[in-house]
Amino acid sequence: MKKRISIVIMSLAAMLLFSACQATPEEPVVAGKSSDELIEKARTAAGEGAPAERLGAPERYQGSFSSVDGKLNVTVDAAVTIPEADSAAIIRVTDGSITQAQADVLMASLVHTPLHDPSERSKDEIMEQILEYKQMLAEGPTEEDVGFTYYDDNGNELSWEQSMQQAIDRLQEEYSAAPEENERAAISGQFVEKDGASLIEGVGYSEEYGYESFQAGNFAGLGADRALYDRNNTGNGGYILLEPTYIQYADGAGREMPELTISADDAQALTDPVVEKLGIENMTFYTARKGYEQQPERDFWVVLYTRSFNGIPITYTSATGDMMTDATVYNEPWRYETLAFFVDDSGIVGMHWESPYTVGETVTEDSALLPFEDAMYIFGRMYLAANDGAAQTVTVDQICLGYTRIAEQGRAGSGILVPAWDFFGTVTDENGNTKNDPYASLLTVNAIDGSVIDRDMGY
Repeated sequence: MKKRISIVIMSLAAMLLFSACQATPEEPVVAGKSSDELIEKARTAAGEGAPAERLGAPERYQGSFSSVDGKLNVTVDAAVTIPEADSAAIIRVTDGSITQAQADVLMASLVHTPLHDPSERSKDEIMEQILEYKQMLAEGPTEEDVGFTYYDDNGNELSWEQSMQQAIDRLQEEYSAAPEENERAAISGQFVEKDGASLIEGVGYSEEYGYESFQAGNFAGLGADRALYDRNNTGNGGYILLEPTYIQYADGAGREMPELTISADDAQALTDPVVEKLGIENMTFYTARKGYEQQPERDFWVVLYTRSFNGIPITYTSATGDMMTDATVYNEPWRYETLAFFVDDSGIVGMHWESPYTVGETVTEDSALLPFEDAMYIFGRMYLAANDGAAQTVTVDQICLGYTRIAEQGRAGSGILVPAWDFFGTVTDENGNTKNDPYASLLTVNAIDGSVIDRDMGY
């Protein structure tokens, strides 16, 4: 293997030396201008053997390259991960939804406290706000408050004091009609049509489990369907939903590892049964990593799941895929499916499942794949092009092959999963600021045609 790696290093150096004599592209080639053409290319002779054999990749890759001006320097010292699979198919997926049966599983598996409608507040909760407003009125307006103009429901101008008193009067009316804490009716747990959506929504509190919130909703927007759960004992009276995109990871931010007694395996042992009961087609465990939230400060395992086909998983990245796209070529933005659980020593404290897919047809049983060396050459050229003029020191420590979803033109809510290479690592700018999100892909290269996929755009 050492001999194989040394050949790869020399090959990359030779390719980049040769490319220095050519014009550098102004921007990366973006994949998906014709998904039909991509499919046809994939259907050409795939070659003999499993994908790992055909790609000719080493177990570890080492190399380096720099921009012409010397400001951008990339070092690659990365493990190369290729799933054990007999083939690399192309799979079509469409926009899915949360079923009542799945919502039932989540509520039964995660929620400990009777939940009530979040819009129905108890007398104690309303009185807390009344007292807060009265205190503000007694202390007088802040400089910022004075800068605003206030109006009543009829458009008549009010002073700040009049506006505050009006708000207090309304709260007192709400207080008179509000139930006591123990009189609030529990939600049914069934989807209810509300404002154009099918929604289950509830919050609750208990001394043992703290604040709990649950939501399952099927909304009109593309990829907007989701199921969310959170439990916290922060004592701030808040119902706070954890979202994987905004979680910070201990091994990627220079923070000490969270003090958790529960192991990653034990955390997964809590979440696996829930996923199994959900019955999500092709959904498998992906990884567990220690993470934390700053406000309120909480540590936990982030246990991620992703779809897998013939042993090849969809590569999870922190990109959401919902940036605005070119409306003349592609459809509206569509978030990638995400299924994550948050587990600490007290058990499952959060769950986030959004933009579920419906698995469709197998478009191709196997795909012709570019040799690994070609993918590395493209990475070197296109990373330089994408970051032209930037002063960066980059270290790539992981290269993996997996699926990513790309959009299909003219087919809203339909995409294809294609094999692609993702490159992960750290980026340090000229001011010494380092970004080390373990799920932030530095570049995604289509393993079929070598084009660069913009994960934020989804094509």
